[in-house]
Amino acid sequence: MSAPNIWYIHPYAGGPGVGRYSRPYELSRAWQQQGANPLVITASFHHLMDSPGSLRGCHDIEGVPYEFLQTPGYAGNRVGRILNMASLVASLLFHADRLARRYGRPSMVVASSPHPYVFATSHRVAHRFGARSVFEVRDLWPLSLTELAGVQPGHPLVRITDKLERYAYKRADAVVSLLPETLSHMVERGLEPERWRYIPNGVDTHVQYLERSSSEALTQALQWRASGRLVVVYAGALGAPNHVESLIEAMDLLRRQGEQRVVAVIVGRGERSSTIAATVAMKGLTDRVAIFDQIPKQEIPALLKACQVGYISLRPEPLFRFGVSPNKLFDYMLAQLPVLFAIDAGNNPVAECDAGFSVYPGDTPKIADALARLAEMPMNERVAMGRRGHAYVFARHSYDALAGHYLELLDMPPRERP
Repeated sequence: MSAPNIWYIHPYAGGPGVGRYSRPYELSRAWQQQGANPLVITASFHHLMDSPGSLRGCHDIEGVPYEFLQTPGYAGNRVGRILNMASLVASLLFHADRLARRYGRPSMVVASSPHPYVFATSHRVAHRFGARSVFEVRDLWPLSLTELAGVQPGHPLVRITDKLERYAYKRADAVVSLLPETLSHMVERGLEPERWRYIPNGVDTHVQYLERSSSEALTQALQWRASGRLVVVYAGALGAPNHVESLIEAMDLLRRQGEQRVVAVIVGRGERSSTIAATVAMKGLTDRVAIFDQIPKQEIPALLKACQVGYISLRPEPLFRFGVSPNKLFDYMLAQLPVLFAIDAGNNPVAECDAGFSVYPGDTPKIADALARLAEMPMNERVAMGRRGHAYVFARHSYDALAGHYLELLDMPPRERP
């Protein structure tokens, strides 16, 4: 039997030298190790690229073939972004035969849904080549518009995405959800339950990261740890949804309570960066909270290794009833850090494997209490928490395992197609 060809279509694909969202690249490397031939198809311009617009056409990204289909640039969420989405869809249909000649006819076509607009075309392409058509759901539409963005249900964009979502659930050979609690929602909207699969976000357990770094964040963490203090790290986006202010408020409460052991290193970038830094200064917390701009991904493991607790939070949203799959949580677990999980969601990986403490997001006294408990806890108990998280993420979230679950979809019976 010949090796299967997998086309993975992601409008905002990243990878080494491409962008920070690395799932397309990591899955592709794992598929190669398991005997499949992947192709990542993405836009030549998108806002999550390291250098938007710098890559066009065919590129070898450290051993993985990418096709950057021509799309126009854009800024923000205006008309230009919609034209970019439409251009990717049109380019995919136009170039499908060329891609098949160059890389071989696909055995499976996966359309990932930061937005759902590409699926109708990817499904048509899969049908043309007799391939499995897979719809990968990262964000639920149109709920992301109505519940997160506050768009009215009658808005044309909501109606369009609603129809596309229902179409995908009814037509796809398989629907992959990155969220664990979506089955009943999708079945209500037309999905046959046996075609649902949960394949979450993952971590690369093989890549060689830089063990040393000259970053100021690492230097500060090492200095604080050498002084006997408990170093808590937050490494991620600094936007309103990330609710990092809750950590600042907890650190302020601990200061007022006379707790001197707990310190925090915050590394990231976002629209709340300057506000968070100003709050730290205004509250007089610069002796225990240090804020740094984001650092290269390769340097994150060295920083996490220098810290003792990972912090993750998200502002409460009804949409989280379907679960969450945050990459930085799995990075913490892979680094064997006990985790303070300040998220209210339909799932709780930290509680599942007893890898830390869980609190309601924004509950300052409970967050402060959990930090104090971690500081009081004997080191061997924190180490045991970290090891349980590591075992959990290695078993359930390695890209080797996730890629294998995708290959299993090739054995599913295809839907009858009109």
